[in-house]
Amino acid sequence: MFILHLLLLISGTLAVNCSNADATFCLNTTTGDISMTIKILQETITITDEANDNLKGYWASSECYVECTSMNLTSINLTECQTVQITEVKNSTNKFIFKISSSMCEVTNCTVEAITALMRGIQGHPNEGLKDLGRILNMRNMCTHLFKANPTMAMMFIGAERGLVHNIMNISFTKDSVSYNFRDLALTVFNLTNLTSANDKMVQIIVPELLPENKPYIPEMWIPIDALQNIPEEERKVAVVTYTSPNQFLFKEELMRTIVMRIEMEGDRRLENLITPLKMKFKLLDPKIPVNYSLSCKYFNEYGNINLPDTVFWKTDGCVTKINNSVINNSVVECICNHATPFAVLLIADLSIDSVHWQVLSYISYIGCGLSAFFTAISLLTYVITAKSRVDNANSIHVSLSGALFLLNTSFLLNEWGASLGIGGVCIFIAAAIHYSLLSCFTWMAIEAVHLYLLLVKVFNTYYRHYMAKLSVIGWGVPGIIVGVSLAVKDIKPLYGPTEMTMADTNQTNTICWIMDIPFFYTMNLAYFTLIFVLNSGILLTVTTRICQLQRYGSKGKPGKASLAWKEICTVLGLTCLLGITWGLAFLSYGYVNLPILYLFSIFNSLQGFFIFLWICGTAGKDRDRAANTKSTSAALNTSTAKPKEEMFPGNIPYQ
Repeated sequence: MFILHLLLLISGTLAVNCSNADATFCLNTTTGDISMTIKILQETITITDEANDNLKGYWASSECYVECTSMNLTSINLTECQTVQITEVKNSTNKFIFKISSSMCEVTNCTVEAITALMRGIQGHPNEGLKDLGRILNMRNMCTHLFKANPTMAMMFIGAERGLVHNIMNISFTKDSVSYNFRDLALTVFNLTNLTSANDKMVQIIVPELLPENKPYIPEMWIPIDALQNIPEEERKVAVVTYTSPNQFLFKEELMRTIVMRIEMEGDRRLENLITPLKMKFKLLDPKIPVNYSLSCKYFNEYGNINLPDTVFWKTDGCVTKINNSVINNSVVECICNHATPFAVLLIADLSIDSVHWQVLSYISYIGCGLSAFFTAISLLTYVITAKSRVDNANSIHVSLSGALFLLNTSFLLNEWGASLGIGGVCIFIAAAIHYSLLSCFTWMAIEAVHLYLLLVKVFNTYYRHYMAKLSVIGWGVPGIIVGVSLAVKDIKPLYGPTEMTMADTNQTNTICWIMDIPFFYTMNLAYFTLIFVLNSGILLTVTTRICQLQRYGSKGKPGKASLAWKEICTVLGLTCLLGITWGLAFLSYGYVNLPILYLFSIFNSLQGFFIFLWICGTAGKDRDRAANTKSTSAALNTSTAKPKEEMFPGNIPYQ
């Protein structure tokens, strides 16, 4: 009895080359857990059957999959621990085969190659669907890390499960339906030979429940009769599957709010482009909806390229969530879909922006980013050409910020194009490039602020050796380290890739390449910028106060105060753009969407590169005027005057 719970029972024979070893069986009388330990040279294989039938196997410290032929060890009175002799048959890197009593057992290391070979072998048994479905479910449960960390293996499992569901549908039965319960899923096959009268447009399907505690959350479903009428009566079978856990369908930190339900037709028919759509009512597991989130009916696209897992996952094509009546008593969501696949209701980040405003904001952003990319490229080119005639730190910092903005604008312009390709590597590269250039922009804005503080406030003792080299290491290196580490952990936790944004009025999605993990987004973007925003705002306030003081003392007894005041205003506005204070508009729309703020944010920040180009031109004009004045000054005065400091901004401010 105990060992039958411990090991998956399959049929088969194995050739042997024998040597003797021992296996120790132990029963935890408190928890009811059973474990078996086998010593192989310097390594140990441990298989545990927990009281809740959760089978786990470990070969040394790695997960392994175990299956055995039918056996009968009920003669073992297992009260604590007992040693049983086994016969070793085969021992290799990924596989260990042994004989215990009259059964043969096979232990397979959870590697991609070994488990792939097993799954392909299982898919080759068309008449053993029930047994094989149990095998792959155990395989996934015992090799948890492999299927969670490797999207290709996870998609292979989903495809194998779907194929075995169709094998089970081929089993003949005479009743209206037949049900099969596994530990992880419930499957019911319906025979829809006797449809109701033609006056009924829909036929209701009773969705199976696996556990009694799941009953309050079991969905309701109706299939349109016109979708079935063209199918021969003897082939009019529908299979419905519900799952105890959605884990096998989670690839990108999706937030499930309902049970996942799969719908399949016999003969691998695909119900799609239905004139009368499917109707489903999903019951929410948790009716609480966080701020800035909404519910969305989605289907799992399992027909994408298995080698390009970023082309699949959860989508909304052909599905509508009834926004006006979507939540009934805060517990039920109604979904209307024109095809049949796995379905669920997900919690998604809600833009609360309708499609018209999204389109206008997109045009503003693309035009602004295009202009900024063009003018920042001119700034970079001009700097390279005139580098020998003018080399100062302030100008170098301006151009470095322009370079970061050029990278940000060009990668942004490629964003939706990269997402539309459906190539995972391209989308990850674009998302990482946007993140790197964005962090670089923030960092160079902070460097602008610190440099301005040194020039105008600290003034004295501001010489540092290799000043620009150190600033460049910070400005380009710190973002590089952050993004590099983020990319390095992609096999453990993918952080970059396609992300869907949902329209408030149409429930349609727009896919972009960006950060997929919400906590990472807030930590690496919002927290990073908040620190820089506080620093730059403090320095801007200090510098503005200093400018007003200098202007007040410098303008005493001089005409044209209005002109000087206007120059002060222009200088402060320019510094606001230069230090990235306009990015702080994002804080004003946090927690809700403020359309005027979004428009201002899009205009000012998409054109930031253009504004900095104007700033650099103004600085260059001021330099030319100063050079002309210097030439007209006497040689004696030139030799007695100290070299002026570098220009930081193009105003008549006596900061030198």
